[in-house]
Amino acid sequence: MRTLGYILLSSLLLALPLRMEAQESIQSKADAGKKKSSFFSLNSMSVSADIFGYAYSLLGEYTSGEAAVNVNLGNRLYPTVEIGAGWCSTTDETTGIKYKTAAPYYRVGFDYNFSTTKEKPNPPYAILGIFRFAWTSGKYDVQAPPITDPVWGGEASLNLTDVKGSASWAEIGVGLRMKIAKNFHMGWSIRYKARISQKKGEQSQMWYIPGYGINKSTGFGGTYSFIYEIPFK
Repeated sequence: MRTLGYILLSSLLLALPLRMEAQESIQSKADAGKKKSSFFSLNSMSVSADIFGYAYSLLGEYTSGEAAVNVNLGNRLYPTVEIGAGWCSTTDETTGIKYKTAAPYYRVGFDYNFSTTKEKPNPPYAILGIFRFAWTSGKYDVQAPPITDPVWGGEASLNLTDVKGSASWAEIGVGLRMKIAKNFHMGWSIRYKARISQKKGEQSQMWYIPGYGINKSTGFGGTYSFIYEIPFK
């Protein structure tokens, strides 16, 4: 009887570490799953309006307005859609060439929040890396005054209306987002833009690309936005 008791006690002592190890393994898997779900969890949605495009019209010959919607995945990743419209009506003082256009533009991409850490999973600010793919399609008008041919004489003028044009480009940049009140934020961004493609007319091309700016191979842009956040948690 005593021998049987020793055998049972030894079996219990051997099984105890195995049981503890199994519990630790289950707990570590649960913690890993919790971390994974928190990273990809849908925390909130934000809507914003950019005012920089309107303010820029005071400095330049074109303006734009846009709104954006993004979702917050684990306070780290923000998939984003931006929709706007650009307008331009200008006359070159030297050549007298007139250019006019108005068209919508679209951007899709994401922001990456570098300020979220394990110690501060939800700070009141966000330092963002910005990545976008953008495109626009619309019509434009070009009018040029009569020009005298220096060889053959005579005059020729240019009067193009409703010329179809389109362009696509990529944007990469940095931004900052700050909480100013409950559910209200302000943010700004600086972006480097690189044109990917464009569709030209037979006699002309877009001088101003809505959402992009002056038609060059590269350029810079920015936003300054008011943001309203709709929390899900």
